Formats: sequence, C-alpha cells, structure tokens
Amino acid sequence: MRARIKTSQRILLTALALFNEHGENSVSSVDIALELDISPGNLYYHYKGKEVMVATLLQLHQKNMLALLASKSDEVLNADDLFYYFYMLIDHLHLFRFFYRSPADLSEKYPDTVRVRKRLMDALESRLNGLLSALVRKGELIATAADTRLLAELLEQIMMQSCQYNGRINNQDDEAQRYHALSLLMVSILPRLRLPAETIAAIQDAIQRHSLANMTARQSAESLVLGA
Repeated sequence: MRARIKTSQRILLTALALFNEHGENSVSSVDIALELDISPGNLYYHYKGKEVMVATLLQLHQKNMLALLASKSDEVLNADDLFYYFYMLIDHLHLFRFFYRSPADLSEKYPDTVRVRKRLMDALESRLNGLLSALVRKGELIATAADTRLLAELLEQIMMQSCQYNGRINNQDDEAQRYHALSLLMVSILPRLRLPAETIAAIQDAIQRHSLANMTARQSAESLVLGA
C-alpha cells in the first residue's frame, strides 16, 4: 500500500511543478497554496516563505546530482552505453529546470544558488572528463588529453544550457528539449567514438525516435521528494 504523501511534500512537488512551468519569479506562495487548495496560512506553517521552498528544492537537486555524479563506473561504462548515461544526466537536470532557465535573475534573489550551480558544474565537468579519459584508455574514444578536457567542457555546457532551449526553440515540450540536447551531444562526440556502424545507427535511431527514456532508469520529482 502506497504511503500517503505529507502536506509538506505536496507543497514541494507543487512548487517545483509551477516553478518549472512558469519560472520561479512568476510564482508566489499564494499561487502554490491555491494550486493545492490549501490556505496560505497552512502553507506558511510548513514553509516560512517561498525562499525556504526554493532552498529546500535546491538542496534536493544538489544531493541527487552529486550522488549520480559520484559513481565510479568510468572503467565499466562502454562507449555504446554513453548516450544512455547522458540521457540520465539531462533528465535529472530537467527535473529542476527552473534552476537553470534564468540563472542571473535567480542568483540576485538567492545568492546561494551561485555556489550550488558552480559546484554542480565543476562536478559534472570532472565526471565527464573522467568518463572520456577512461574511454580513451580503452581505445574507444579518439582524443588527446587536451581534446578530452575541451570535449568534457563542451558536453557540460550543452547539458547545463539544455533547460534554456524552451525560449529559443518554438513548439518543443520538455521531452523534445531533452532529445535536442542529446542530439547536440551526439554530433559533438559520435565522430570520435570507435563503434560498429550498426551501433551508431541504433543510437541515432533511438535519439530520433525519442526512445532512450524507455531504456534508462528515469527518476521522478515525486520519488526525489518522498525519498528525501
């Protein structure tokens, strides 16, 4: 039997959904209370203002991302697994996409977001550099040490900025934005990978058909909040 979701958890889930859809700046505590059909006083009992909700969500995001990036699977992850792992990273970033859509505006209101963002960017780039270096050692990626560092930086930038595509690409839902980012990653790295032609064709087809999500362990916002 599924455990009942606590009011505090429902508030976080609703706040996250509204922030992601409309942007943090366009959503007030009253908006969140109205969406939940609870009184502003009830919401205030659990979270003393919107800034507390934002801080709690950022802590969840940071904890989740750092756990995913802390994996020591560089030597066992093969080149043909790379895009499934990339999809997982992009998927986790997009669960908290409001954090990346207007970083300058958010940092003015919540200065601590600058530190969190830098920590996550550094961790992501370091993880990607380690992953690519391992593929070079196994002969599955053609790149010098300098190329590897630059490629890791490029991949990190594509992933981090993928949440901003909604303002640049018309008529794309969030799932399409994920796959657009994945297509950019593919164009950046696929020519350097030593993979059989049929494997490359399968990866390209999966990205084109938006079917990688069916092959990866996706995490939902609800599972993150309830597991906190």
